[in-house]
Amino acid sequence: MKRLFVFSLVLCSLFLTPSFAWAKEAIRTIVVEGNRRVETPTVLSYIDVKLGAAIDEHKIEEILKNLFATGLFADITIDQVGDRLVIKVVENKIINRISFEGNSRLKDDVLQSELKIKAREVYTLANTLEAAQKIRDMYRLGGRYGAKVEPKIIEREQNRVDLIFEIDEGKPTHINKIIFVGNQAFSASRLERVIMTKESRWYRFFSTDDTYDPDRLAFDKELLRRYYREHGYADFTVESAVAELDPDDQEFYITYTLNEGKLYTFGKVKVTVNLPKLSSAGLDEQVNFETGDLFNSKAVEQTVEQLTIAIGEKGFAFVEIEPKFTRNPQTQTIDVDFIIKDGRHVYINRLNIIGNDRTNDEVIRREFRLAEGDAFNSILLKRSEQRLQNLDFFKKVEIKKEETGSPDKIDLKVEVEDKPTGSLAFSGGYSTSDGPLGTVTANERNFMGKGYDLYAKVMVAQRALDLHAGFTDPYFLDRPLTTGLDLFHMSRKFNTKSGWNGYKQSKTGVTIPFGYELMDRLNQSWNYTANRDYISNTRVNASPYLLAQNGTWFMSAIGHGLFYDGRNNSVEPSAGYFAGIFDDIAGLGGNVKYFRNTIRAGVYKALDEENKWVLSTKVSAGVISGLGKTTRIADRYELGAEGLRGFAPAGVGPRDSRTGDSLGGLYFYKGTVELLFPLGLPPELGIKGSFFTDVGAVWNCGVSSPFIEGNNAKPRAGLGAGVSWRSPFGLIGIYYAPAVWGQKNVDRIDKFNVTFGSQF
Repeated sequence: MKRLFVFSLVLCSLFLTPSFAWAKEAIRTIVVEGNRRVETPTVLSYIDVKLGAAIDEHKIEEILKNLFATGLFADITIDQVGDRLVIKVVENKIINRISFEGNSRLKDDVLQSELKIKAREVYTLANTLEAAQKIRDMYRLGGRYGAKVEPKIIEREQNRVDLIFEIDEGKPTHINKIIFVGNQAFSASRLERVIMTKESRWYRFFSTDDTYDPDRLAFDKELLRRYYREHGYADFTVESAVAELDPDDQEFYITYTLNEGKLYTFGKVKVTVNLPKLSSAGLDEQVNFETGDLFNSKAVEQTVEQLTIAIGEKGFAFVEIEPKFTRNPQTQTIDVDFIIKDGRHVYINRLNIIGNDRTNDEVIRREFRLAEGDAFNSILLKRSEQRLQNLDFFKKVEIKKEETGSPDKIDLKVEVEDKPTGSLAFSGGYSTSDGPLGTVTANERNFMGKGYDLYAKVMVAQRALDLHAGFTDPYFLDRPLTTGLDLFHMSRKFNTKSGWNGYKQSKTGVTIPFGYELMDRLNQSWNYTANRDYISNTRVNASPYLLAQNGTWFMSAIGHGLFYDGRNNSVEPSAGYFAGIFDDIAGLGGNVKYFRNTIRAGVYKALDEENKWVLSTKVSAGVISGLGKTTRIADRYELGAEGLRGFAPAGVGPRDSRTGDSLGGLYFYKGTVELLFPLGLPPELGIKGSFFTDVGAVWNCGVSSPFIEGNNAKPRAGLGAGVSWRSPFGLIGIYYAPAVWGQKNVDRIDKFNVTFGSQF
């Protein structure tokens, strides 16, 4: 009985011990079968088996794991025959080529650049499925959540396959509704104007803001937080931002859940100086709010900037200004103490630029007000970021500070994302002075990634033709010098008498500009212009002064300008001012001789917090004098139409009483007060209303004759209203302005005015 029990234990151990199946002879030979492309030594390099040693089941599992991890094989079997270890493999196929079908929104090269798999690499199902998901993600970023991607393979000879991604792009996944929950202080319509994400509307065909973008949704949360904190709600939080997709209509519903918190005002406000050598005199004046004002986080940030500038002007480069907040929930006030202390002495170590796949590094570096080795300055850093954004070359500009191994040095990491800078625009419109018109413009603002501005423009109108082509180099000879070349041909029929074409002027020539920055926002410019000027088609019964300028003229002129731009935006300013003086002298050769001087200035002020109501005041004046000869009518100043609304083109100023022709003037002045305001339409349309008053005069035509009328500086004025549309094709304005001051029977009145193009 005892022997039977022992025999049973031995028998069971033979069948139940896992390692027994592989406790065979020692391995003397390793054989690899089935490999065609992968050489045997390569296969053996992935396994760790020593000849003369026995292997067990755990070792086999390790070999299988290592070989499958290479991605070279679709199937592997391992067997031991005597002292031979036989490894049979089925190699993965090689991708012969990758192609895409059904895609039109995203081109082949764009899709391929984002995929990890490439032609002539090993084909695996896992990598293919990952690539298909990547393509879906790319379409989702473009707002097409219904996009479908199906990978397929076509077998080729020599164990190769063609990999084809069949794409159904689907329709854009728009945002049907944006819902705000918990908002009491501000209406939903007002909050919608704060965030970037918009509800789908028919007029947003030029925008993608109404397509779902998770990154934009995250940014919207920050925009809401800033807005509430700038309006007194210091405890505001966005508890959630949820996007729900309607699978039937392929539309999103976005819900923001808000917790507004209490409304706070500023309590005690003071400036504490903890620097022994720094005097506190005048620092309190840099605080732009006081006790009792509504809490505003933006005002606090502005005060920190102003204090930093003021302290820097006193010779303290390394300071730290920490606004310390003390909340008083009972009184709903926040005390603010600006603590000024010795800051960390930090210098710029390296300037690292990433993301600029198209724009050259030097284009970005030259906009920086800080260089490697400079002392760190947060104000100059912010100005550098603003200058990069003003280039309008990038979708995103973000500058981050990064620590280095040295305690007194930091790196600046500049993250940018290039955006398209080329454009081809077709437009049509109507101008009171030129009639119906059409324009074709081609422009590349960042040619070769070097910041070159290459352009060509053709404008054809009933009474005008403009052809321009040229380029601008904003950093000539690797210095902050602007130069370029502008070739032009312009032809225009001038109305000097109501209902008649006074004369036709055609100019063909070249302008060479040259400019530089004297200081931040102050620019000086020079230019040289040479052109052939042909005046013809003057009426036979026109004024003798018009007939006298018929013929061919040659002009050679130098121009000079000094311009300060303190506006917050050069396209649609809502704050700040500009001022400029411009001189031209003609007579360096040719038969046109004059000296002309013009000044311009303007001030803008927003009347509401959202910068929707903007009051502007603009003035200009000029004088021109002939250098030893009488000036041509074509060179003199004229006013009317868009220059002085309420009057016809060249509608005011000296006039020949015998023919009614306008003769232009040697002097002019003009002033405009205008209020721009929203019309209740979506801001994306770019349509605004305006009330305005234009006042001006042109006088002294340089001719003494009893037949000259209207030759005085008495102001003419138009008072009216209008609508302007900043369209994708340019600024279009429609204005109605009755003339309220004028010279009866002399000035030409035109209450209705249409302009097409940009205004200064």
